[in-house]
Amino acid sequence: MTRPSSRIENIEAAVAAYDSANPKARLPRNTARLLAVMFPTEDVCQRSQKAVAAEGFSQESLTSMLRRLVGAGFLSRHRVAKVPDTYRLHLPPAGDA
Repeated sequence: MTRPSSRIENIEAAVAAYDSANPKARLPRNTARLLAVMFPTEDVCQRSQKAVAAEGFSQESLTSMLRRLVGAGFLSRHRVAKVPDTYRLHLPPAGDA
């Protein structure tokens, strides 16, 4: 299992690399914090958006951020009836950022 601090560092590095490569389409400032909340130790999150929003994100900005992260390739979204959406994290391997 990845140590939480190194996981957060990996997330922050991936977001910084994306922003550097896409200066005209930078991700929102709190993207790394959102990803750290959603994926503290695993690459799958099946928490409801309401539960994630309770961690300090407005529901409106959260929905928008999740769409942007799917579009940017950081997340894939899987829907199953009567279950919160499942998001899978896709970070580049260390050194590829």
